[in-house]
Amino acid sequence: MAMEMLMKPQLCVSSNATDDYLRYLRQMNISHCFVMFRNEETNYDAVNRTLERVRAAGLTVDDAGNGFLYKHPSIQLGLPDRDEWIAKYNDLNRWLGNAGVKVGYATWDTGRVSTSWWKAGEHTHGAVGRIVDMNEIYARKPAFGQEYDYDTMWNNFEYFLRAALPVCKEVGMKLALHPCDPPVRFYEGCASIIISGDDYRKALRRADEIQQKLGLGTDEHYLGIKFCCGCWLEGGEKFGNVLTDLADFVQQKRVHIVHFRNVSSPLPYFEETLLEDGYMDMYKIMDVLVKNGYDGTIYVDHVLRYDEQTGGEKTSFAYATGYMKGLMAAAYHQQK
Repeated sequence: MAMEMLMKPQLCVSSNATDDYLRYLRQMNISHCFVMFRNEETNYDAVNRTLERVRAAGLTVDDAGNGFLYKHPSIQLGLPDRDEWIAKYNDLNRWLGNAGVKVGYATWDTGRVSTSWWKAGEHTHGAVGRIVDMNEIYARKPAFGQEYDYDTMWNNFEYFLRAALPVCKEVGMKLALHPCDPPVRFYEGCASIIISGDDYRKALRRADEIQQKLGLGTDEHYLGIKFCCGCWLEGGEKFGNVLTDLADFVQQKRVHIVHFRNVSSPLPYFEETLLEDGYMDMYKIMDVLVKNGYDGTIYVDHVLRYDEQTGGEKTSFAYATGYMKGLMAAAYHQQK
């Protein structure tokens, strides 16, 4: 008899996913997913068709978004056309919320998950993986032709919240905020505003204040966290203690999504690794989630890139997801 587990392992479904891919999820006993919408399917009719097709395959869609919209530089840099892009972002959240998808996305990184190399590293067993060396990244020129300091990026974030939170109230949606990756305060000409647990506390507190000033009520908190274990571990002590921060935010009911990932070491250099190979004992993270009653979704957000001769991307995700589910079952078993 299967053990009852509150957490919901999930995998990503693209808005143009094949029927074979949806079948692949179900054959791994994955019943939850999130949908990443391409621009081509980001319209009312296509969004609803996509959700209907995914649900017809036996999958629950817990969260969804379009990375081109929620990471759009015009929104985050405060460019003259930002209102146009915020309106498009809000339109998608309306369609999703009205269709029963109750978690959307925010990430204040202007689309830059900066990476030094995609190649085999010391800790990747010959597979291609993401490697970050801040000495290389710090030497880069500004990504957008000029520098944007912390106050500018923070003020743009507040502007966005004032426009986005009313739509969350309207359709009953929560936003899950992902940290900046890599979590350092300034690189490529842009300041990063979410690089620590304390940055999250500031953002959540300010979102609650804005929500109250806009008359959106206090019964619900519309901004929450996409808790990326990998980013916490990349930042090390500067980001905060991943175990105590996780327990704190889960107890506050502010974590909507967990990204379950390990790395070889904290910055200034790291390689993304298999879950069992990084410097963190990932069972300890799973144990915190179980002991604190986390009942949201959990996902292995980055995996090593196996080539087609060794199984390809599906094998990478199947291995990592199976390992994660094993840790989850062990942690729940310990609670019996």
